[in-house]
Amino acid sequence: MVTMMPKLMSNGGYTAVLGASVLALVPFLVGPFQVELVALALLYGLFAFGLDVAWGRAGIVTIGQAIFFGCGAYGIGLAAKSDIWAGWGVLGALAVSCIVAAAIGGAGLRRASSPSTMAVLTLAMALLAEKIAITWVGVTGGSNGLFVAPPSDANLYYWSALALITLVVLATKMCVFDRRLGNRLTAIRLNEQQAEHLGIGTHSTRVVAFVIGAAIATLAGAMAAPLITTVTPDRVGILLSTQALVWVALGGRGTLVGPFAGALVAVYGQDALAGSVGDYYLLILGVLFVLSVLFMPRGIVGLFEKGEYVAPIKPPDFRKPRLAQDTATTDICLETRDLVVCMGGSAIINKLDLSIRSSEIVCIIGPNGAGKSTMLNAISGQLPSSNGTILLRGSYVTGTSSSTRARVGLSRTFQVPSLFPELTVGDHMALARQEGSACDVQPERYRRLEQMRGDVPVGKLSLGERRMLEISMALARRPDLLLLDEPAAGLARNESELLVEDLKELRQGTGCAIVCVEHDMELVRKLADRVICLHQGRILKEGTMDQVSADPDVRRSYLGQR
Repeated sequence: MVTMMPKLMSNGGYTAVLGASVLALVPFLVGPFQVELVALALLYGLFAFGLDVAWGRAGIVTIGQAIFFGCGAYGIGLAAKSDIWAGWGVLGALAVSCIVAAAIGGAGLRRASSPSTMAVLTLAMALLAEKIAITWVGVTGGSNGLFVAPPSDANLYYWSALALITLVVLATKMCVFDRRLGNRLTAIRLNEQQAEHLGIGTHSTRVVAFVIGAAIATLAGAMAAPLITTVTPDRVGILLSTQALVWVALGGRGTLVGPFAGALVAVYGQDALAGSVGDYYLLILGVLFVLSVLFMPRGIVGLFEKGEYVAPIKPPDFRKPRLAQDTATTDICLETRDLVVCMGGSAIINKLDLSIRSSEIVCIIGPNGAGKSTMLNAISGQLPSSNGTILLRGSYVTGTSSSTRARVGLSRTFQVPSLFPELTVGDHMALARQEGSACDVQPERYRRLEQMRGDVPVGKLSLGERRMLEISMALARRPDLLLLDEPAAGLARNESELLVEDLKELRQGTGCAIVCVEHDMELVRKLADRVICLHQGRILKEGTMDQVSADPDVRRSYLGQR
């Protein structure tokens, strides 16, 4: 218990506990009406907190979060109408909300969907939910809604609501934000591409976050129902959903107490200004939302809190998943058979047969447009193949996601270092090791980078240091195959020579096979065991650097000679 306290109080936990302690005094300071108003504002804050799990933490833009708040409120209303225990209404509402959220997330967060897909889908679902609430009169009461008796003791209900809110917030912090799931959400939000290549299943992780946010919103709606007294269709509609977006943006996205601060300001502002500004209050909220996004991206609370953080997580015992295998290829690290990748009707990779042995360093050269980067993208799962087969260590990985291939043993880097903005070098390595292994093997220079520059944000690193960090992250999974896309691009000559030494040290220490796309012929000559020249998506020539450079076809297609 003692060891848990520092973790509980870190990253907003102290502010949350202090705020709850102060708010517990409210019934001693104001009358019953104000007590109920503060309670409602805090429950709206819990609703917004659920939205923040999806939007602020996972980067999911949802315009229909009120569906789940209203579901909780209607659960209590139906329990009151049927004269059954309110707990059954809450459990039923939670079950419905989680199922609906899983269905919406499963459809709207697929790999092929755009960032706006979830916004449009949740908007449509909110409109549908409101329509159902209006027309299903026998169950929902239609436009008249369902009556829920107000609490008999406002002070007791306030303390009960505050206790529930504090418990939910701290439990979410301890079990989500400060755990592996929270770190994965941070990685996905900051750089989804790199997160997937670290082995994080981005689709399933975001769906889980969306379901958690929906469950929290449902609890908020259930607790708020006695304070609302009449549960009407607008509780599942667009207006409440958009208001919650404003509360989160105003209070602070990605902060523990920001949604509650935003809700308190908005609810009290509406109560104070409703008589003087009337319907213009919604316009004021809209203006506040725009100003918050433009000038305070992390809201009011974010001005006083630390930015992005990665919770320290003990790396797991790393085990690679078992996939269907071809036992005839156990000595081969990577093999492609008749691989075809089409884009815009044209075959960029055309029936490519490639075989990479364990511990082999192969450099891929070729003119611009030869399909080198496309080949790496297809092998790593970033691009789907149109035909053919890809095997990694004898396992069929054709059609699997990038995260699955990373877990099987494939790591890669990109032409432009793909890192996580705002995070430090140490945070990057913590994320990589969380998905990989505590005993990753790093070249000496890379270990020194982490030791000496661990607290430095990546934005302050040189290009050479960023490339080192990206490769270091790729090595955290102890990969069988490392794909490098122009790792020497932009590096000085001495840095390129050090890169060659590092990669050879890596191969010697781990037995990892390396496939490197590179234009620096001097680096290729020093590094490669074998050189493959790619032209129009096919292998034009392979062998040593001298053999490939002496080939007439290579000279014509790549070197521009006749």
